[in-house]
Amino acid sequence: MTGGLPVLAGIDGSRDGLIALAWAAAYAALRDAPLHAVHVVDDEQQPPAGPLVDAPDDGTEVLDDALQELDRIGFRDATLEVRHGHPAQVLLELAERSIALVVGRRGMGGFAELVLGSTSQVCTALSTSVPLFVVPDTWDPHAPARGRIVVGVDGSVEGQDALRFGFELAAATHAGIVGVHAIELRESYPDPRVWLDPDRQPAVETCDELLSQALEGWTAKYPEIPVEQRGITDHPVLVLARESADADLVVVGGVGRTAFSELRLGSVARGLLYHSHCPVAVVHHQEN
Repeated sequence: MTGGLPVLAGIDGSRDGLIALAWAAAYAALRDAPLHAVHVVDDEQQPPAGPLVDAPDDGTEVLDDALQELDRIGFRDATLEVRHGHPAQVLLELAERSIALVVGRRGMGGFAELVLGSTSQVCTALSTSVPLFVVPDTWDPHAPARGRIVVGVDGSVEGQDALRFGFELAAATHAGIVGVHAIELRESYPDPRVWLDPDRQPAVETCDELLSQALEGWTAKYPEIPVEQRGITDHPVLVLARESADADLVVVGGVGRTAFSELRLGSVARGLLYHSHCPVAVVHHQEN
C-alpha cells in the first residue's frame, strides 16, 4: 500500500454497513490505498424503546464486527475508530482528508433510514471534494465483475466530471463505458402523432448528438476502452436503474453544496439511490 490518503468507509453495525465496508476495501485495494473505517455515535439519537441498557453505545461491537469482516476478506491495511456527532457531518469532514467516501444505502435502522434524513442521502446532497459511493445491500462481493461502468450524461459540467471519473476507473479495471442520456418525451417534445415526418425521432436524435459531443474527447483520450451510447426517451432514473442491473457501477454528477440540507440533492441522483441494483458513485463538481 502507498500509505497515503485513505478510502473512508462509514460503518454502523448493520449488514449494509459491512457490505459497504467490503466494497470500500476492494476499492482501496484497486487504488493501492489504506482503508479508514469510522463508526459515528450519534449522541443526540433517541435511545430505542424497551429495557434500558447498562451502558451507552461506545462503538466497541461495531468495530469488532468490522474487524471480523476485514479479516474474513483478508484486508489488512485498515484503521478503525469511533467518533461522536452527526454521522453525515462527521463523515463529510473526514472525507476532506480521504480519496473517497463509501457508505451503505441503508444503515442505522434499515427501513427507517430510507427517508430524507439517511446518512447516504445527506452525504450525497452535500459537497464532497472526493467521489462518494453509495453501496446497496444487493451488491454481492463474490459475483464476477460485469465489466460495465454506466455514466449518466446530461451535457453539463457535472456530467463531464462524471465522465472523467468513469473513464479513469474503466481504464484501471479494464471495463467498458456505457454513456446514457435520457429525457422524458412528454415533457420535452410534442406528441409523436403530430410530427410532420413520422419516421423521424427528434428526441432520440437529440440524445445521440449530445452523447457524441460529450463523449468525443474521452474516447479520443482512451481509445482502448469500449464505449456504448444509449440515447433513450424515458425517465432518467428508470433508465439508469435498468442499466445498473448489468453494471459494476453507475456514475452521476452532482453540484457541490454548502448548506446542510438533504433537500438540495438532485432528483435523479436521489431516485437512483433508491433503485440502483449496483453501487452508485456521485462525483461532485465544486462551485466557485
